[in-house]
Amino acid sequence: MIRHKARWAVAACMICAVQPWTVSAAIPVTAGDATVYQTDLDRAQESYPGELTDNYEARYSTIRVVKRGNNETSSSKDKNAKAEPADRVPTRVDADKMKYTSSTGDVYAEGNVILRKDNQELQAPRVEGNTNTTEYKTSGGSYRYKVDGGRSKDLTGKQLTYRSSDSYMTADSADGWSDPYYITGTDVVYDGEVGHIKKGSMTTKNAKAFVHTSDYRIEGQDIVVYPGDKAVIKHASFFIKNFRLFSLKSYTVSLRHDKEGQFNIFSLLPRPMYNSDDGFGFRGNTAYPVGPKGEIALDYEWYSQEGFKPSLGYRHSVPWGNMSLGYKNEKDTYNDETVWIEKTLEFRADTHAYHVGHTPFTVRGGVNAGYWKEDEVRDVRGMHYQYYGELSHDAIRPWKNATLRFFMGYERDYYKYNDTVRSMPYWGVTFRNKITNRLTTFASYNQRNIDRNNSPYFFDTIETPKEFRYGLSYKVSRIDDFTVSVKVNVETGESEDINYTWHRDLHSFDSFLTYKSKSSGSKWEFKIIARDFS
Repeated sequence: MIRHKARWAVAACMICAVQPWTVSAAIPVTAGDATVYQTDLDRAQESYPGELTDNYEARYSTIRVVKRGNNETSSSKDKNAKAEPADRVPTRVDADKMKYTSSTGDVYAEGNVILRKDNQELQAPRVEGNTNTTEYKTSGGSYRYKVDGGRSKDLTGKQLTYRSSDSYMTADSADGWSDPYYITGTDVVYDGEVGHIKKGSMTTKNAKAFVHTSDYRIEGQDIVVYPGDKAVIKHASFFIKNFRLFSLKSYTVSLRHDKEGQFNIFSLLPRPMYNSDDGFGFRGNTAYPVGPKGEIALDYEWYSQEGFKPSLGYRHSVPWGNMSLGYKNEKDTYNDETVWIEKTLEFRADTHAYHVGHTPFTVRGGVNAGYWKEDEVRDVRGMHYQYYGELSHDAIRPWKNATLRFFMGYERDYYKYNDTVRSMPYWGVTFRNKITNRLTTFASYNQRNIDRNNSPYFFDTIETPKEFRYGLSYKVSRIDDFTVSVKVNVETGESEDINYTWHRDLHSFDSFLTYKSKSSGSKWEFKIIARDFS
């Protein structure tokens, strides 16, 4: 008992130890940034290009990588940048004809008018405004408003009033791209902090049909978006094509996920999917904000062969990481078959991955405890406790388009079902090399040093303690790619799995057809899943 208490004390100290580097906002990761979100790496050894991973924690976690350095965050820098008076950045107006009165600041421009301010651009046939109030109004035809050259926003409409000093705008209508959605609506208002749309609709770039009806969309009588907090849609209707699935008097959803692309306002939609193990199914999820830092999260999955698999809980953001408490249904594989487990009243506390001082090395850790139940036939159930810690680093780039990453850690599990304790030091390395725009190669090694005890649950049983994977992925066409992946058991030297996967982009869906050649037998596997919903 004393030894067990000491081990839990070590785990608690591991979490507390990272708090001196605490910051309170996410660092956005760009395409050229070598930093990778830690949760994206949790199952790196079990996946390869062309394979879908399906892990609840990875999909809905808000854990992030915190860059090394002082406690100043990217968001605080942005706020400091915005604090500078906007009128110091000049507004430029180009037009075929222009009249300017210096004493009053009045401006009249006509003919191919282009108004530019910082990264914003407004195009219109005619613009009238004032340089002192920085307010400008379009007339004479349709406007076009772009931000970042159209990457962030590219909207058109009949008439717009725009204030360049604080980006305040009103429009009688708007239609176009507002990252990450395509929107349409009337009576559009944006005050620099909150967006408001009347009689609006929203869809995604993958569902957008430029000729026909979008694959799916949400319509609302009143849509209010509080960036970084929540979206509120009054009288919301959810459509697939022109078929109304269901309507809600009010739909409020959290926007607090800080992992890039993690949130999607359409997530509540029952998205169809299929895989050959579980059959046809639907998936949906949503999160409702509670207080300044909390969320009630709902995730559901239904399969024709497995039935209804809901997950419901509360998660809370703290300065050093994320905590959650709830009920979950999770799945993994054992002997290449799907295994489901119920986790009742499971508590988790996970730190962000923190840079150690000014070094490229990162540390993270966490603890969790809950009641596990697996398989009605086997009837394996009982309390489970775990703590873990991991050391890693920013990805190394040996040459252009190649990344290399090492990691090492320790995990300890306590299974009350049979009073088993599993100690598991582990380490590994991953490598990826994009040779051409079509061809990518990859390799990884993962070693988990378990003692004489493994898990009594199939869900987290270590089947191959020393595993080497390698393969390649080739883009055959704009919508097709083909992947070959080989898994080798290093202890026996045998190739346990050779997987051949064909992936096809089906507009708003992805399909994966895999032939799995195993030493114990072979089988085909097919998956199809809606895009935009990780």
